[in-house]
Amino acid sequence: MSFRKIKERIMLGLIAILALLSAVPIFAIIFSVYFEGMKHVSLSFLIDLPPPPIGDKAGGIGPALAGSLILIALALAIGGTIGFFTGLFLSEFSHTKLAQQTQMILQIMVEFPTIIVGLFAYTVLVLPLKRFNALAGAFALAIVIIPYIALNVKEAYKSISFTLKEAAFSLGLSAPTAYLRVLLGAAKSGVLTALLIGMAKAAGETAPLLFTILGSTFTYFAGLDQPIHAIPLLIYNFALSPYERWHQVAWGASAVLLTIILTIFLVSRMIIRGART
Repeated sequence: MSFRKIKERIMLGLIAILALLSAVPIFAIIFSVYFEGMKHVSLSFLIDLPPPPIGDKAGGIGPALAGSLILIALALAIGGTIGFFTGLFLSEFSHTKLAQQTQMILQIMVEFPTIIVGLFAYTVLVLPLKRFNALAGAFALAIVIIPYIALNVKEAYKSISFTLKEAAFSLGLSAPTAYLRVLLGAAKSGVLTALLIGMAKAAGETAPLLFTILGSTFTYFAGLDQPIHAIPLLIYNFALSPYERWHQVAWGASAVLLTIILTIFLVSRMIIRGART
């Protein structure tokens, strides 16, 4: 075997080892969360109120789970709509100065500290209403997910062949009809993946919620202008508490949250794989 072949195999082996090592922390986190958390997860755990800090009552994460689902839906309705049309604009008018500046801003927003977004939502919606509220939390999460959705929608529309776009407009269709009915069908897998990425991002965010929703730990959703709870906020508060029972609830909530995010990730991967075949 030549020296060149030996070097090639050594490098390939080194790359494979480094790839495995990089995956170890991820699998370690997943294993530890499920190992500790699934002991406490049951159907009643998903619907019951959290237990008192001291006592034998099992309790659950009902208000936090319901609150997370409501916040995700609201954030996706706001951020998904804005992100979709922003991405469509970036795709079709990328040559304009406005589109280039918008893309630069979106790329900055991807790396922007989300806790500052929470402070902004606090100033805009919490202070005027004089109370923490669900709408402020959804607004903050919507701002967080807009750049992820917009940039992925842009790539989805840019992947459409020029001949298909030309054929759509050659039929005499208006621009809204062509983009939202004909071309959307060709880009639907990419658009759906973008929305799923936004959902996963919204589901796991904690920092924007610290300044917006307060967390109604022992009550279910009471209205958009009232405090609401969420799983990430429950995990944060319960994990920092000195009570062992709340630590167990935090582990169980972590397992539920991880399941939601992994499910979204797997669905998005299946959509991408289906689009390629």
